Amino acid sequence: MSWKKQSKGIGIILSLVLVSFLAGTSHAQKPIELAFALHTAPGGPDHAAVQKFKETVETQSKNRLKVNLFPGAQLGGERDNLEQLKQGEVALTQSGGLDISLLAPEYGALTTPYVFPTIESVFKAWEGPIGKGIKDAFLTKGKVHVLGYQRRGARMLTAKKEIRTPDALKGLKLRLPEIPDWVAVWKELGALPTVVAWPEVFGALQTGVVDGQENPLYLIYTTKLYEVQSHVMLTSHVHNCFDWLMSDKVLSSLPQDLKDLVLKSAKEASAYGDKLTMEQEEDYKKKLAEKGMKVVPVDINAFMAKTKPAVEKIRSKWAPGVYEE
Repeated sequence: MSWKKQSKGIGIILSLVLVSFLAGTSHAQKPIELAFALHTAPGGPDHAAVQKFKETVETQSKNRLKVNLFPGAQLGGERDNLEQLKQGEVALTQSGGLDISLLAPEYGALTTPYVFPTIESVFKAWEGPIGKGIKDAFLTKGKVHVLGYQRRGARMLTAKKEIRTPDALKGLKLRLPEIPDWVAVWKELGALPTVVAWPEVFGALQTGVVDGQENPLYLIYTTKLYEVQSHVMLTSHVHNCFDWLMSDKVLSSLPQDLKDLVLKSAKEASAYGDKLTMEQEEDYKKKLAEKGMKVVPVDINAFMAKTKPAVEKIRSKWAPGVYEE
């Protein structure tokens, strides 16, 4: 065979291979899309962790998975996102305590003010029988899996005045999430609890529907609450987590290798977010002060002591051994 004929034959084969490749890529399977709903605004360590999760999942799945982020309550508030998760309308979300209140109220001690005094005690609970009980309840009642949890930073009280002791809380219209145990505790402390969905909090503070609210420092900063609140009190009343949750319906539909990748990536990303929060908490005190807020130390023991009667009343609803641990 002449060189020209051989060359022509090779060219035809390469052309057929290229056509076959292009045909294959044009019919390539579209990535599986995972909607990640977030009720909080971007800018904090929670969103940095979710962004890391997105990048890891998409890269390591070789784009077989695509994570679509919906921050800032685009798909509704925390309760909405939990219901969407149950139905499989979204794949993932982060919840900051409402999940336990709705799906595992018998473990409400974990997020009740001043019951678990440190984040370490909360993590220890998550890793033991309490955590197993919560995960089982979530799956049974909510059809959701707990993929990870990261510290949010201690929750702090904000208001338009200085509050150093519980006595100064009297008559304060305090915004709270829809968690009955929290309402009971703050009522005991002397405040007037008012349930307001998170996306409506800024407007409620601005118009005087409520006088104060409570949240981690980074969230107070990223949502610009310093524009409508003048004081932040270092009450450190709840050391709760952001729970990373995934719809059982969506997780169960994934091939095993992608399921394993999602589980591993969520665990790594939540640990990353936990580390960021721990490193940044002191910085947020400075940032809020720079924005004009007065940072106020309080007598935590006085607050804790005054919550005891409320805690004693509501503990009867909790699972045996939860409060004692």
